[in-house]
Amino acid sequence: MNPYLKRAYELQEEITENRRYIHSHAGVGFDLDDTVERIMSQLRAMGIEGERCGKAGVVVTLGKPGKTILLRGDIDALPIPEQTNLPFASKNGCMHACGHDFHAAMLLGAAKLLKENESALPGTVKLMFQPAEEKLAGARDMVENGVLENPHVDAAFAMHIGTGNSESPVGSVKFTKGPSHASGDSFRIIVQGKGCHGASSYQGVDAISVAAHILIALEEIPAREVPADQLSIVTVGVFQGGSACNIIADTATLEGTIRALSPENREFLIRRVREVAESIAKAFRATIRVEEPTGGTPPSYNNPALCEEMLPFIKEIVPEDKVFVRENQPSLGSEDFAYVSTKVPSMMINLGAGSTEEGYTYALHSPFVTPDEGCLPVGAALYAHCATRWLEENQ
Repeated sequence: MNPYLKRAYELQEEITENRRYIHSHAGVGFDLDDTVERIMSQLRAMGIEGERCGKAGVVVTLGKPGKTILLRGDIDALPIPEQTNLPFASKNGCMHACGHDFHAAMLLGAAKLLKENESALPGTVKLMFQPAEEKLAGARDMVENGVLENPHVDAAFAMHIGTGNSESPVGSVKFTKGPSHASGDSFRIIVQGKGCHGASSYQGVDAISVAAHILIALEEIPAREVPADQLSIVTVGVFQGGSACNIIADTATLEGTIRALSPENREFLIRRVREVAESIAKAFRATIRVEEPTGGTPPSYNNPALCEEMLPFIKEIVPEDKVFVRENQPSLGSEDFAYVSTKVPSMMINLGAGSTEEGYTYALHSPFVTPDEGCLPVGAALYAHCATRWLEENQ
C-alpha cells in the first residue's frame, strides 16, 4: 500500500473527527469563525502555523524553495436546515450539504501527512482553505489577497466529493480534461408596468405578462443563439409579482442564472439577457431594471497536460478500475476554483463518496445527504501524494 495512503488510514479517526466537528459547526460564506478556528488549532497541534488570507481564508506553506503546487479545499456550508438526524448534525440552520466539511478535513489530513514528510519534499506545497465557494466569492478574494504568490504557484490541484449518482462509488475518482465547470452569473430583472383594475386591463401595463414574455424569450437564447455543441443555460428560478387576483400588477421580478463553458459565450449571454429583456419590455410599454451581481465566476478549466501528468499519480492511490477519465463531459455547475485555473495550470477531480448502487440516494445540496466517510483517508492521501509526486517530477 502507498505509504501516504497507509498513514491516512491510520489517521482516519482524526480526519473523521475533524469532518464531524466542522459539519456540526457549519458556517456560510465568509462567516466561518468556528471552522477557521478549528482549522488553525488543528494546524498548530501539527506544528504548523497557518496564515489568514483575505476575509476568512487560511494558507499553509510547507517544504522548501523550488516549484510550488497548491492544494485547495473549500470550507463553507449552505443556508439549508439539516434533516439527516445524524448525532453530529448542524442545528444552526446551515448545513454542509455540498461536502465542504469533507474537503476541509481531507486537506487537514494532507497537512499532517505532508508535515510528517516535509524534509523530503523537493519543493513547496501550499494549502488553500477557501471560504465562500457557494457564493462564488472566496477564491477570488484569496487570489486578490496573494494566495498564488510568495511563493508563486506553478500548478494547482483540487477535489470535490460526489454522491447520490451512479458514477460515485466510494473512493473512486473521475475528471474531465479541458473545460470542467461552467461560468456562473446571476441576474435580477425588475419589470415596471402600470397597475389597474383587472376589469379594465387596457388602462394598465401588465408587469406579469411582460415578465412572462421575457422569461420565455430568455430561456430560448441558448437554444437559438448558441451552437448546440457549446453547452450553455439561461434559467429563471424566481418569478414574483401581483398582489390580488383582480388587479393588474404594476411590478414583477425575475431572478435567474447564466451558465457557459467559454468566456466568449459567457459575455455573449450576459449581454443578450439584458438586450432581450429591454426589447420585450419596450414592445409591451413597460420599463425594466436589470441588476447583475458584482461576483460570479468564469468557466473552470482542467489543464489537459496537467491531467495527463497527474493521472499516473492518482492511480498510485486509487485502483485503475475506479479511475474514470472523461473527454468533453464538463459540468454546467459552477466552481470558483476557476479564479485559480485561469491563472495557473490546474486540475479538479471528483472523489466518490457513495453511489446510488451503494445505497446513497441523496445528492449534494439535499438536506438529507450523508456522504460516506470512507472516502476521507483516500482524499487526504490523494492530496498529499499527488503534490509530492508532481514536485518530484518538476524539480
